[in-house]
Amino acid sequence: MKRFLNLNTVYIVAVIIVLGVLFIPRAVDIYNLRTQGINYFTNDIESYHNNAHPIEGEYTIEIDLNNLENNKGKVLFDDGENQIYVWKVISHNTNEYELFFRSSGSSSLGGATIISGVEHKHNNDGLISKFQAKAKATYRGDTYKLSPSEYSGLNYSDVDEFGFYLELPEELVPDFEEEGMIDVAVTNLYINLWAKKSF
Repeated sequence: MKRFLNLNTVYIVAVIIVLGVLFIPRAVDIYNLRTQGINYFTNDIESYHNNAHPIEGEYTIEIDLNNLENNKGKVLFDDGENQIYVWKVISHNTNEYELFFRSSGSSSLGGATIISGVEHKHNNDGLISKFQAKAKATYRGDTYKLSPSEYSGLNYSDVDEFGFYLELPEELVPDFEEEGMIDVAVTNLYINLWAKKSF
């Protein structure tokens, strides 16, 4: 009877060890993914491929220059997994504005994606982030080029940011009181991919 109990104890301990070996590394990976988001992949270039390339298309959003708060959350791009939306619009002057977009990506244990105005790519120095998007504004048939402002790397878990300066001619300012809506079109967005390597 005593020998039977000892044998059962050995079997139970062996099963616990096997289950631990199988599930603890996965649990650690899940925890790291939840806390670090896409940064989990950018820090593990041994296990994940990284690729970034531009996507085709022009994506347009209507910006309200009379009520800047109304723009927050407006969606520029959404493919069901990745989204780009207006984070904030700031007025620096009566005719100078700064538009900030936030990109939100998706991730799982198999890899991650984020579509953004910023290219995130590995080289010998680590992860390099480069502003790539271009933008223009159209108001009453006239087009104005926007210039890049600030951008971020993947500082947050699954998020980055990028922005543009919009400077309009002074003579348009009185028109904004009547019609403050302006179309902003963004091109040259980048898809940033991380995929698990098969060994």
